[in-house]
This record gives sequence, C-alpha cells and structure tokens, in this order.
Amino acid sequence: KFRAPSDSWRTQFAIILSLIDDSDDRIIHSFEQITYLSWKNCYTKFQIYLLYSTRSKHLTTNYSIHIDIYDIKKLTHRGSLLLPILFPFLPVHRLAFIVNIPRTINTENQICAKQSCIHGECVKYANIPEKSFCRCHERWSGRYCNIQHTCMCSFGSLCIGITANNQSICVCPLNKFGPRCLLTDTICQINLENKCQNGGECIAINRHIIFNKEFVCVCPTGYSGKQCQIADSELSLSFNKDIILPQEIFFHLIEVSGNATHKRSTTFRKILVSEDLISSTWSKPFHIVFIELNKTELDKQYYLVMYQKTYIQSKVTKKIINPSDNCPHINELFKEKFNGTFSQWHPIRRIKYYHLPCQNQSLNLSCFYDTDQFCLCYQFGQKRLANCFNFNHSMKFDCQGQSECDHGQCFEDDPECPTRSICMCDLCYFGQRCHLTTDGYGLSLDVILGYQISPHVSINHQPLIIKISLALTIIFIITGLINGILSLITFMNKTLWQVGCGLYLLTSSTTTLFITIMFGLKIFILLLSHMAIISNRSFLSGQCYSFDYILR
Repeated sequence: KFRAPSDSWRTQFAIILSLIDDSDDRIIHSFEQITYLSWKNCYTKFQIYLLYSTRSKHLTTNYSIHIDIYDIKKLTHRGSLLLPILFPFLPVHRLAFIVNIPRTINTENQICAKQSCIHGECVKYANIPEKSFCRCHERWSGRYCNIQHTCMCSFGSLCIGITANNQSICVCPLNKFGPRCLLTDTICQINLENKCQNGGECIAINRHIIFNKEFVCVCPTGYSGKQCQIADSELSLSFNKDIILPQEIFFHLIEVSGNATHKRSTTFRKILVSEDLISSTWSKPFHIVFIELNKTELDKQYYLVMYQKTYIQSKVTKKIINPSDNCPHINELFKEKFNGTFSQWHPIRRIKYYHLPCQNQSLNLSCFYDTDQFCLCYQFGQKRLANCFNFNHSMKFDCQGQSECDHGQCFEDDPECPTRSICMCDLCYFGQRCHLTTDGYGLSLDVILGYQISPHVSINHQPLIIKISLALTIIFIITGLINGILSLITFMNKTLWQVGCGLYLLTSSTTTLFITIMFGLKIFILLLSHMAIISNRSFLSGQCYSFDYILR
C-alpha cells in the first residue's frame, strides 16, 4: 500500500518495483510498474509478484526490492526506496509494506557526494538515508553506471533501466502507455463536456489496459463527485451578541455509519476583525455538525449547529448560534444533585443518568458532553433520550504524522483517505505551511495595523483604531511637509553652504521631506490594499520591496 504526502494528493505517479541483486551488474531480475494517484488509489492494496530470473537463485547473492517513484506529468524522479529481503535462503517471500512517497524532492537532501557513479548520479534512499545508489543516465546500467545498453523506449519517455532478459523499463508521459510508450491514450480528449466539469482535471487511469479505459477527475476546491458536478455543502453562521468569539472556530463534522464507528472530521476557520458572518464549505458526507470555541486551553465551549438523518448534497445551511445551542459539560448538569462528585463515578455507572438532562424540559438541552462522549438529545416516542458517541476532546491534529505545517496543526478532510489539508498556525507564524514568522519584525506597519483593517469596508465603517491612526498620520504628514519645506527654503541660502553644517542641514531637510512623503504613501497603500481597493499583485510586491526597504 502506498501513501502520498499532502503536497502530492493530486499528483499521478509511476511506481516501478524491481527485484535486484547486489552484484556489480546490479541485475534487475523482474519488475512491475503501477500508476498511483492518491485521489483514486488511497484505499488500494497492490499485490505484486516479482520472480527471480534464474532457478535456483545464487545463495551467496543478496537480493532487495528497489522502488523508483516518478512524477508522470513532469517526468521527474521523486525518490527511491530500498526494502531488504531479510531471509534470502527462503524460496518464497511474502512481504507487506506501507510505502510513504517522499515529498517534493529536495536536491540537497537527496543527492550525495559519491564519486564512483560514472554515467549517473548518486542518490540517497528516502527510507534509508545512510544508503545510496547510482541512478544511471539513459542507456547505462550497473552498480556504477558503467554498462551500456540499448534503450527501446519511445521518444519523450524515460528509459530507467533494463531487465535480465534485455527488456527496457520505460516511464511513459501523460497520454502514452504500453511497454515502450508507443500507444496513445485519448480518453481525456474525447467528449470533454462529458468528462470533468467545473474546472476539474481529467487523468487517465489503468494505463496498461487497452480496452475499458477509465479516468478520474481531480476536482478544484468547492466541488466533488465523479465528474466534479457536486458543489460543496455550505455552513453559514452568525452569532448572538452575548457569545464572545475567539480568534478561531473549530467545525466538528460527524458522519453516522449505522452500527459502524462514526467518522469524525475537523476543520477550522479564522475569524477576522468585525466579521459577523462565518462560512465554511465541506465536500464529504456528514450528519452532525457542532462548533468549538476555545477561550483558553481548558475553557472549551461547544454549540450544536445541525443534525440531519439523511445527508443532502450541496445544501446551504444558515443558522444563528444562540446561547441555547450551547452543549454544557455533564458536571454542570449534575453539580448540585451529586455535590460535585458525579465526575468521579465509574463511566458505566455515570452514563445511566445521561437521559435525565434530556428529559428535564426546563433545561431545553440539545446536547452535552463529558470527558469521552458527546451526546445529543432526541425524541423517541413520548420521551427525550440521550444518544452518545465517542469523541476525543484532545485529539492531536498532525495529519496522521504526515503534517507539512512547520509551526501549527494540520487538518484533513478525511481521517483515512484525505484529499485536502489546511494548516492552523501558532501565534506569530503565518503562511500556507506556517513557515513564516513575525518574530523579529519589530514595529512594522503591516503587523500593527494590517489585521485591524476590514476588507471591502469603507473608511467610515473601519474600526476606531484605524480611524485614529489615519487621523494621526495625516497630522504627522502635514506637519512634516510644512517643516520640511520651510527647512528646505531656509537652508537653500548659499551663504550657509560656506560652513559644513549648512550642507548637512540642507541634506537632512531634503531627506526628512522625502521620508515624510514615502511614509504617507506607505500608510495609504497599506490601507487601500487591505480594503481590497488596490489588488494588483505586481504593484503590491514592488512597493513591498522598495518602500519598506527605504523606510527602514
């Protein structure tokens, strides 16, 4: 089974598994090539048979499984892995592996300094960095890439080696297939309107099969389905004024699967300044949605958003979150009745009382939770009962150990076979992978004022701190311009130039006037860009490099 990192879920790979020996010829006894796309093959377990080229095999020779991974679209080498055969004296081996595809190649980490590769380059194994091999150029093979051979692959493909029976190993580009990449696959070019919709990317799969060709659509954000024809479900929330919102909000989405374990997914949403309406989209099926507001690490509040027995695709849900939607902790409900000892009871004894809060009409509860469970109140005949399911309140969000977030938490849209991920950065970190930091920026205008400016809002409706900052800036600019102009007029007198300090004061006045103008322009560009009035990326990038450098 293969597992791709989050930066490669939409990338199609050619994976070549070879049975090799440790001789100087580095003979490839047999190989198998598969096409892997995480979007389609995440759950797939591949059964592959690799045979020795000679019988009986040499007992003094060591054998290994060598795996090469190539990006089909770019025809670039992503990485290689080595899986040793631990008991070579056995005639048959059954090996089971979960292979992690390396992230986008880092040349400094992959290339080694081995000088014995004559017609190739030294490459470290991704799973065993202390071991390396010579990745030969086309038409060369052997341990040191010193054996020349004839390559039979078609033009535009990669020839990565030759087997013991002189068969070339070819990696085909997109829309080509076959042992020598001579056949053309046109499934994504025929009837495009019946293929992928809404900007989805068509990718041919099962490239080794001539008949019954298949394709898969890699959908853009906001769409899903076999042909990207299904729009994501949308949750649009507004909050009662009595609910104090933190900087971020967590969405917990539960998919109910009959008697099977419920599937949980969690995402988050940053709350902008003065943002009244919070929206989030989701492409996977769900039946229960509740949100989590964390004021502190220990002070968590849950609010039930919706519960639906049947999942409805592309549904738009609008809801006002009121204090009555709050899901209290079980200790708050039984605090007076059991004098605060209820949480110390054994869980089996404690859970027998969980129907009582739902049946108390004065509470009007829709949900509550304890340390391990989350419970919903529902109507069963003439009674209201509690339906509870396991819920981990302290789950670690690291994308199953495959997180790309340098300084933050990683959230996936599916715990088993994700298609999208997002990073929630720690304080003082930002960027798509939380790899940038504001630490050491000092008193930067972007850091101080940038997050306070509301986009798509006129200056009259901006926060008070922005209005005060703008007023002070105007006063500083007017004062600076008057002072600079008067100083410049004064020190333009040539009689003052006869003394060295006269020239210094003239230069200082000119510099002060110039910096005042630049400071004013910087403030107004910052304001207009965050208000989304100026959106030209080239202009904003240019002023960032020039204005910030000059002012600092």
